[in-house]
Amino acid sequence: KLCSILGLPLLLLPTFVPGPMGRALLPRLCTALLLAGEVSRYASALEVAAANAQCNLEPWLAESAAPGEEGFHVICALNRTALQVYRGGVKTPEPMLLRVGKSDLRNVLAASLDIKFGIEYNTTKGLLKWKKQPWTLFGQMGRELQVGSETKFMAAHFKRLPASPLLLLLFEGGAWRWPTIRVGHRREAMAGVFLTTVSRQPALFEVVIDPTATPTKGKKASKLNAALLSNVVELARPKLQASMTEGKVDKKMRSSEQTFLDYGMDPKLKELALATSRLLRGPEENLEALQVLRYTKNQHYDAHRDYWDPREFPDVPRFKNQEGYWHMRHATLLWYLSPPDEGGETWFPRAHGGPIPTGDWMACDDRGAKVSPRNATAVLFYSLRADGDIDEYSWHCGCPVKKGVKWAANSWISNTPKGVRAAIRRPEKHTKGVRKSGQRLADGGQPEHLENKEL
Repeated sequence: KLCSILGLPLLLLPTFVPGPMGRALLPRLCTALLLAGEVSRYASALEVAAANAQCNLEPWLAESAAPGEEGFHVICALNRTALQVYRGGVKTPEPMLLRVGKSDLRNVLAASLDIKFGIEYNTTKGLLKWKKQPWTLFGQMGRELQVGSETKFMAAHFKRLPASPLLLLLFEGGAWRWPTIRVGHRREAMAGVFLTTVSRQPALFEVVIDPTATPTKGKKASKLNAALLSNVVELARPKLQASMTEGKVDKKMRSSEQTFLDYGMDPKLKELALATSRLLRGPEENLEALQVLRYTKNQHYDAHRDYWDPREFPDVPRFKNQEGYWHMRHATLLWYLSPPDEGGETWFPRAHGGPIPTGDWMACDDRGAKVSPRNATAVLFYSLRADGDIDEYSWHCGCPVKKGVKWAANSWISNTPKGVRAAIRRPEKHTKGVRKSGQRLADGGQPEHLENKEL
């Protein structure tokens, strides 16, 4: 500080300190002090830049809350200890401000957001409870942070990019769920794949694949495109049988024909599974077999749900996976393989918060919302809320075909694997030193594919 105030050339300073020692040491001392001051000012500038920097929140925040999205939170990490949290994914000029230490990020977030760790229902067999899988943080590009590694990942990010804030998305149910934002909101979820919000309750999207989109080449070639669906009908046709509900044929309720195709039976289906999991931002191991459906004239499927309500099926083991976590169908991606000439829409009678259509199970009227197979490649909707609980507004109906034939297929994904999840996705304390599917965990259990890569 004295060197800076005096403003004297360093070569003249030895005259104030007599002797050889002064002539040798004082210039070096002042040079070191001046350099330290510059470093300090540089560090302060970085802190100010980080504080003033903002995450790109526009694609993730809604103007108003939506039922079912209470368990979804958007986090802007300004640095490794300062977080701005937007509860429920809702815009606000005053987000929740949190300070976290070196090892208490999960505890601070869980306590501040009042995250529940279980699912419970009052049933005819009493109060039944299930343990939820750990809540999860994702990057905006859909990469899942391994549970327990979040603090180390943030530290590594800010070491590389100290002035660059980090956007993270928290799902209390532990599974990705596209936010609805507003009815009519359109986003490009993958190259050439567009989601348009049809309803916020339930979370319902029309999916359109740009027909000009072509598969890319290389290691990450599995992009979602119409070509991956081109042979599904021919593979399914000779295997069709009468559709069943809970193991029984009831043509008054459901009169279509169906079969199931294993994704591993055909090269295109393998690619479809990978691309579908990337669109849904969930692991392939959570996918069920592809269900293929054919509806001819007047065939239909009454309004129903793709989840099982524990109050109607009070069976704890049925909805528990091998890890002991709550296991339920999370999302449905209903492909329109070949649309009929008329009819065959998918009707959501409870969309926008409507009542159960008791007695009008295939009315297909103006209540709720309808998606036409002639206007979309697929429809995506969620059976679970962002907190992992069932969404009772996800009732839907396969409207009667009036003319022609309708071919469709269901890609279902659950919130957890039926068995035990791959090692790379297990909480960090259980994964140190484990090798799985060719992936190596770096020191401390951090998944290597998350190191130094865009989230």
